[in-house]
Amino acid sequence: MSSDGDHVAFQNSVNDNLEESNTVLFNDKNYTFITDSTSSAGSFSSGQIQFDLSTLASQSSFVNLVEGFVEFPVKITASIYTAGTGSETTKSIAAAATAIIKNGWHQWIDGCQLIINGQTIQSTQPYENVAATFRQLSTWSQDELVKFGPTCGVALDDMTSDRVNPTAVTGLNNATYSTIAASVKGFDGVNNQTVLNNKGINARNTVTNTDINPASASAQTTILGAAAMKTAGRSHVSSVAAGSNTANAYIYSANYMATVRLKDLCDINDFPMVKNLKGFLYLSFNSSQVNLTGTAGSAVLSAVSPTPLTGRCTPFLINNSSTGLLLGNYATTAPVVQIIGSVDATTTGQQTNAGPLLTNARLLVPYYSANPKADMALTQANKYFTSLEKIVTPIVIPAGSSINYTITSGVANPRKLLLMPMWQNLGGTTNLTNPEVSAFDPVPGCSGIFAEINNLQVYLANKPLYQYPIQYTFEQWLSENSQLGLNGAGINEQTSGLLTEQLFQQNYRFNYVDLSRRMDSEDGTSKSVQVSMTNPSATFGMKVIGIVWYEKKWLINTATCTLQSV
Repeated sequence: MSSDGDHVAFQNSVNDNLEESNTVLFNDKNYTFITDSTSSAGSFSSGQIQFDLSTLASQSSFVNLVEGFVEFPVKITASIYTAGTGSETTKSIAAAATAIIKNGWHQWIDGCQLIINGQTIQSTQPYENVAATFRQLSTWSQDELVKFGPTCGVALDDMTSDRVNPTAVTGLNNATYSTIAASVKGFDGVNNQTVLNNKGINARNTVTNTDINPASASAQTTILGAAAMKTAGRSHVSSVAAGSNTANAYIYSANYMATVRLKDLCDINDFPMVKNLKGFLYLSFNSSQVNLTGTAGSAVLSAVSPTPLTGRCTPFLINNSSTGLLLGNYATTAPVVQIIGSVDATTTGQQTNAGPLLTNARLLVPYYSANPKADMALTQANKYFTSLEKIVTPIVIPAGSSINYTITSGVANPRKLLLMPMWQNLGGTTNLTNPEVSAFDPVPGCSGIFAEINNLQVYLANKPLYQYPIQYTFEQWLSENSQLGLNGAGINEQTSGLLTEQLFQQNYRFNYVDLSRRMDSEDGTSKSVQVSMTNPSATFGMKVIGIVWYEKKWLINTATCTLQSV
């Protein structure tokens, strides 16, 4: 029996590619960038980033938005909000790993709106970070994760403890609740590394948190120096080695250059290359303030108070351990340390040699100069394409309860449904009803730990999609998630998607439902989308982020960028 390699060798030998090799479609391709029009002296006080796309307009070159990247400056600082009083044992001290971003720079984006030539391709909806996470989980390949993961800050919060010494690491499946759900923090996916070994935390920390002023000069700081690192846009951190107990004193600053692919924020894979681009891109971002209060007479954390400043989520995690932030120990009154993370390029709170990498946000896209034949083929007065719009709604299910919920009473051409569950009030004294604001729980970069949805049934135009309600994890995995990716996972060599069943069961319960199957006669018909489901926990409430994607069809003139809905 011949191998698949024999067929490849045969095709390579008999295929005549002379015409293909002589055909050069483009004589030039260059990336250019435009800066945002909302920041002022590095401040993004409006909570929004805006790009005027008409700056990219060109009559001679094509712009390809699908290849676009968004860069924006991120800053995380730690300061002494309230000083400790009484006899001092230790000051509050921060280290390079004090703060670690949640899974992906897109966690800093709450909403994204794209307008082309007066037409809204994508409207602003909340929890765009959840939608972006699902796009990556369902379409990225492992090769794509290797190539673009460090660029986009993506490293899955993987606590399966595989590929590590099983005698040293328990993993999330076997860790005790009292260990991973600490009394003050709730679930803590950062500080229990000796038990969980969260490989995503380790990977993101390694890429982003380079100490720009290490106690002993590193190879990077010796070869490049702090100034060159900043000029080259290398993310870095700096801290006060001796710590502090002075109110309003900064003990830590981290400066990052966040990067997100535009097609991870917008469903525009079919958007064509165009000349004379007109429009706007609006991004609203997540930023948060977290106060940590110690205990008098010890350095133990006693209270956590997170407050979203803009958006709905806390996009970073706090490492409150010996490798990160240590609260001071004072006999009479415990200190309070405040951590603030935001899209910010101001110099407030910067430590020695540290500073912002960008003073503006940037949108980078390529210009293509086409050869005459390619230009003629690309210039179309009637180019049809499809984009995806969405409806986003949070759904709350009390402990041990069932719910019937109408996500939309009617939408044309629904394509897919996502249900991403999180636990409310998971441990701790803060009892967060909105777990996405936690600075210790990795959600919404992943789902809640073991946050299963039981008895799931989805109704499309009042018709149940499942023969019987989904009860077992494997049924949901087999019928929907296992088929995500290129070619529906039908070709062995060309499958994609990042989830395994183990991750899906543990803390990546992105419950996907295919809504796209329909008869031709149903095209354009408005259909309702309803769900019924049960929260299996008798102890904790559940918050589910529900997202329905639906098709929007367009007709565009690629030479003039005129656009209309069809």
